[in-house]
Amino acid sequence: MHWARTSSRTIPNSFDSPRDDLSNPGAFRWTEPLSLNPEEPHYSEKIVILVDESSMSQAEYTTMAFRAAHGAIVIGSTTSGADGNVSPFALPGGLHTMISGIGVFYPDKSSTQRIGIVPNIEARPTIAGIRAGRDEVLEKALRQILGRQVPAADIEKMARP
Repeated sequence: MHWARTSSRTIPNSFDSPRDDLSNPGAFRWTEPLSLNPEEPHYSEKIVILVDESSMSQAEYTTMAFRAAHGAIVIGSTTSGADGNVSPFALPGGLHTMISGIGVFYPDKSSTQRIGIVPNIEARPTIAGIRAGRDEVLEKALRQILGRQVPAADIEKMARP
């Protein structure tokens, strides 16, 4: 995945495997950045994305795209690092397996595969929170959206199912 910067926003672009370069099989190359011009109306409020270690594949890719929005933050724990497409193939003896067939990268071109999406703010459930029926990750997200002036009791109440 390649990212471009437009109007102070980073947007996803493609990362390509040249199929016609038989002199360098398996090589990847960066494509030219994609440019988008933001149009009105657009969503300009706070965006908080919740993730944890069970977030994988499309959830990681979508998190990266949402994170590109101005002011968006990711809260939770590092994702699984299992993004990219899946390419199945057969092995001798009738065995079948799959590998990731494309690279997915941060805007600085560092890989996300086997690393995961690292949150801006780490938040994890605690044993005490689970016993009390609280969703501490959602509470942390609500705090980011609503600000410090909202009492903790109100945040806890909003986060309950």
